[in-house]
Amino acid sequence: MHANECPEPWPPHVMDALAEVVRGLELGRYPDTSGRRLRQVLAERHGCEANRVVLGNGSDEIISIVLTALSGDPSGPGAVVVPTPTFVMYDHVARVLGMPVREVLVDEDLQLDVQAMNRALVGAAVCFLARPNNPTGILWDAAIVESMVARHRSTVFVIDEAYAAYSPGESLWRPDLPDNVVFMSTLSKIGLAALRVGYCIAHPDLALALDKVRHPYNVSQTSLALAETVLTRFGDVQAEMIARTIANRERLRGILARVPGAVVHPSAANLVLVRLAEPERAPALRAHLAAHDVLVKDVSHLPRLHGCLRASVGTSEELDQLEHALAEWS
Repeated sequence: MHANECPEPWPPHVMDALAEVVRGLELGRYPDTSGRRLRQVLAERHGCEANRVVLGNGSDEIISIVLTALSGDPSGPGAVVVPTPTFVMYDHVARVLGMPVREVLVDEDLQLDVQAMNRALVGAAVCFLARPNNPTGILWDAAIVESMVARHRSTVFVIDEAYAAYSPGESLWRPDLPDNVVFMSTLSKIGLAALRVGYCIAHPDLALALDKVRHPYNVSQTSLALAETVLTRFGDVQAEMIARTIANRERLRGILARVPGAVVHPSAANLVLVRLAEPERAPALRAHLAAHDVLVKDVSHLPRLHGCLRASVGTSEELDQLEHALAEWS
């Protein structure tokens, strides 16, 4: 319960169908260089043209592709703005590429500090906004995000909706997003983490630039074929898995709320943030749970998250195990 996957297992009939797909692959051949069939499936799901879709080996590679494409300003690499705390790879990849990073601390309620964000965005090249955010589960206010996009037209905003499936109806995606917005998502959080398939949708001109820096054959043929099969044949099963995870999120919040003095934050993702009344005990609780074969993430070292643990939603059986482990915590 520490990696933010969809915990629900695929039923046997789906696994049998996927095994047949793999059986039919020519493993001695390279995959399509840009994953055209999967890109078309994703384009149809989002109601846009396939030439706007770029595939990556998970969201991590999409982040790298975006920053690589936008880091070549002759006057020097532009700044990257990230709220903090957030997904660590935005900062990591930017620094590896030599791009300056402007971190903007969220407020005490873990929401965006709008004034500080607007100051940091002046002259910035890129801004990453995870919505819902990881590790907090917070869903940034849509009106605030849209106002920043409109105000800072020279900044490319990457809206990362890796967890949007767990907040139905809250996605900011629409086919006519402003030209300075890149929509990013992944299949990793909705039952297909093993495939490592991420993608983004951008204005055609920007998508072409992203494709130029993308490595050929960056997504395996097995991942392409299995992802296409799930999205075209088993979307109803996937939706049921997501619905069970959303229901178990509320059970997880209830279990964590029984920890004496704990404050459980609201979440729009498949993860829950809990703050202990005695912050120094967060590492001890993580270790106690690990000793009971329950893994959670200690995020207490991060800004604004002193004394916090992050738990991914588990299956009903995993939540039973967590409940039992917490019953022995004192």
